[in-house]
Amino acid sequence: MGIAGIGRIIFWAGGSLWIGQALGPSELHAHHAVQVGIALTDRVEFRTSDSAPWQAYAAAVIPPDLPHTFQAPGRIVAHLFCAPESALGRSLIDRFGRGRIVGVPPAEIAPHARRLRSKFDDGVEDQELEAAALEVLYALSGTTPVNEVDPRVLRATAFIAARLAEPLDLETVADHVGLSAGRFRHLFVAETGISFRVYLLWTRLNRALELSYAGTSWTEAAHAANFADSAHLSRTARRMFGFAPSSVRQALPAASTPMTA
Repeated sequence: MGIAGIGRIIFWAGGSLWIGQALGPSELHAHHAVQVGIALTDRVEFRTSDSAPWQAYAAAVIPPDLPHTFQAPGRIVAHLFCAPESALGRSLIDRFGRGRIVGVPPAEIAPHARRLRSKFDDGVEDQELEAAALEVLYALSGTTPVNEVDPRVLRATAFIAARLAEPLDLETVADHVGLSAGRFRHLFVAETGISFRVYLLWTRLNRALELSYAGTSWTEAAHAANFADSAHLSRTARRMFGFAPSSVRQALPAASTPMTA
């Protein structure tokens, strides 16, 4: 497979930023996170099936578990991902809804796009770029009040995060939070909008990618997140992100230079 993009990838608790020059289109895929795709030059295009027409956006919000693909050949783009069970993710869903891609008004996203592009071109450190990305997510979420996540779900996600290298099943996590498997399965879907199995896979995938892009070998990263091997990790990434993880080339802050489009 050819290179899908060149840029920077930054992970934080509950989200991540993928920013740089897109090359090839992604494959059709779906993932657990709320996604905000922002064109930092021209437009970014999305569609929800391989036969649907491409729709161009200055920025778009993609809800969790919606099959989609994107393209922005040669353009600079930013993809922001946010866990839907977080307060921020729930606010984004409250505003933009589920079930379809929603465009962000160009005038609303323009100042955020300029700021992200400027910081990317300047090669700022990860913390500064992360802060700029979070500013975008908070600005788009507005001030819509959201319900607090059930504390048992929060305990469950913390338990999962601490044991990603181990085999985990629903029964084990349910027992940890003091619920029957059936009750926990229902509560988890009601609170997060997705199944326990999908959440666990998404969390494992993000951990493996975070490790591998930080310099860990693909095999070691796969084992650290309880994937069978690097091939299993690659297949999962293609299904949930639309490209093989090895097809992304990361530029370190010190090596970053302005990209023209």
